Order: sequence, then C-alpha cells, then structure tokens
Amino acid sequence: MSSTSTQSLLDKIEPHVLVTAVINLDNLAKNYTRIVAELTAGVQLIAVIKANSYGFGAIQVSKRLWYEGCRAFFVATLEEGIEIRKNLPDGAKIFVFNGVFRHSEDLLLKHRIIPVLNNACQSDLWIQQAKKLGKKLDAVIQIDTGIFRNGYSYRNVGSNFDEVRDSLNLVFIMSHLACADIPDHPLNRLQLERFKEILMYFGNVKGCLSATNGIFLGKEYFFDVVRPGKSLYGFSVREDRIGSMNPVMDLFSRIVQVNHLQSGDTVGYGATYTADRNMTIITVGMGYADGFMRKFSGFGHGFLGGKRMPVIGRISMDYMALDASEVQESYLEIGNWVALTNDTDYTLERWALELDTLPHEIACRFGPRVRKTYIGEV
Repeated sequence: MSSTSTQSLLDKIEPHVLVTAVINLDNLAKNYTRIVAELTAGVQLIAVIKANSYGFGAIQVSKRLWYEGCRAFFVATLEEGIEIRKNLPDGAKIFVFNGVFRHSEDLLLKHRIIPVLNNACQSDLWIQQAKKLGKKLDAVIQIDTGIFRNGYSYRNVGSNFDEVRDSLNLVFIMSHLACADIPDHPLNRLQLERFKEILMYFGNVKGCLSATNGIFLGKEYFFDVVRPGKSLYGFSVREDRIGSMNPVMDLFSRIVQVNHLQSGDTVGYGATYTADRNMTIITVGMGYADGFMRKFSGFGHGFLGGKRMPVIGRISMDYMALDASEVQESYLEIGNWVALTNDTDYTLERWALELDTLPHEIACRFGPRVRKTYIGEV
C-alpha cells in the first residue's frame, strides 16, 4: 500500500483513537493464493483462524478467505466456531482443535462444528452421541507423534481404536510437528515416519500433519490436508524465510506529547534512559494495556517523515517514547500518526525477531483500544 493511500486511510479514523492496526486483506489473499500454488494436486488447505485469526480479526479474515475459495477452517474453541458459523455461508466446514467436552455435544451438532478428538474421553463422548442419534458423526482424530501436548499417544495406536473407526466418520487423522521451524531437527523426520505408520493402521483415511512450517519442509510433509495459520498473516517464524510472505498488518499510533530534552535528562519510569545530548522525543499513545508489553522497552523503532526513531525508555501502560531528534519539526504535531511498523523494511515479523518472540504472540495481545482498520474487506 502506498504512503498516500495509507495516509488517506488514517485520516478517516476518529481523532480520539490513538492506535490502529491496518490489516491488508488483499495481502492475506495473496498469501493464501501463494500457499495453494505450492501444494501438490489434491491437497486440501484448511485455514487456521483461531485466537481471532491470530489477532487479525477472524470474521473479516474468514470472509475474505471464503471469497478466495477457502472452504474449511480450524478454530481452537467452540465459542470461536459458533461465531464463525454465524458469519460464513452454510457450506463452510469448521473444525475445533479442543474437541468435545461433556454437555457440549448438542452445541457442536447445532452449529455443525466438527471436533478434533484428542483422547479416549472425548472419543467416548462423541461415540455415545453418535449411538444416541443412530448415525455416524464426523470427527478428526489427533495422534501425538512427539510434541506431547494434545492427542492420543502414538504408542497407543493399534489398540482400542476399532470402535472409533466403526462408530464415527473419520474425516482425517492429524498430528502436529514440534520442531518444524528448525528444518534439520531430527524430530521432524521421526514424527513423519511415525505419522506414516499411523495412517497405515487406519487404512483409507486422509492425513493432516503440517501447519505453516511443516508445509515449508516440503512435499513429503503435505499428505492430504495442510493447515496453515501464521503464513496467511505474513509470518514464517523461520529466520531463513523472514520476509517471504506478504505483510498483512502495519501498526500506527498518534503523537500525544513532544518533549525537548537536554543532555542528562532521563526518560520514563525507572529513568532507564538518559539523554547523552540535547534531543527531541515524542510520546505515542500505545503501551502495555494495548498489548505492547513492558519487556519490549528499548527495542524497535517508529517511522515519521522518512526517519527511523528508536524506542527509548520504559514502555508504560498507555505510552511509549521514541527519539525523534532527526525528524523535521513540521511532522511533530500532536495527533499525527507514527508508523510502528513499515512494510517496506520493518515488519511485525522483523520486530519479533529482534525481540526473540513470535510476531503472532504480539498480534494476539493487541487489546480493544487498538482499532483494526481493514483494506480489502468483503
């Protein structure tokens, strides 16, 4: 998006809104198309839109992905699934990672949400529901091949699954890679081989092993279904692929204060930054209440007037400070927007790399004061 169109978009935001995330759904669509193009024939893509689409807005994201041809979606919780069901056409398939819990069976059926069954307790509940209705219900079985988080242990495959196969319609079998972001990690190959053995046991049932970084490992990891999440939103979380997807979010905050410091003046709580010269700093209206955590203090940059402005001092609940000494005074007006990311060279993904965290950890934390502004909404 050009700087002119960005400014035009920002100009329309009410003056009391101090932070906005500009979410480019056109770039989301480009990422979706790119992933589809990399898949081999017959491989289905199910988009992961859990956690409010990693903080990007699940309703807007799922509607745009549906428009682009995506017909199936993963959520984490039943509540997420119900919200998406209300906003998508009847033909959408929705799968819930957390599965079925006692007394949630009727809601899953009412909203046509397919559970991922992670253990015998969940399978028993769904089988009982199927017998009660006198029909096979759709389900996904998750087998833990080495992450030891959710799913049946791979060690138990070969026992106690006859009733599952006989009573339910298994849409596919899934597992989850623990180290797909480390391409040469030996656990990737080990989990792959374990998953192949599992599929042999279940027979003519489809397989789903890979999320984003599993897809990046190559065709051998595709199987019948893939489930990208973060790559749709412009992230790879593999250092060798940083910047390989189109950035989908840029972050902006307004100037709320301009201060001119003398050498020796300190900035913010704890006086953690001391000016080593006369300098100009600005305060922008974003802090840890908005999701920009206190541990981000002293990291990152803002952009204004073609200049890069380092974050200085400690981030507080509502504010953070940037060194604007190189910026022309004409740009330093109260209420002007400062870019905290810049999709030409300083994306949320690169900021996360600098902070040794995940870009979607940052995006998921953005609070209700961060106004989401969309490009390409349908």
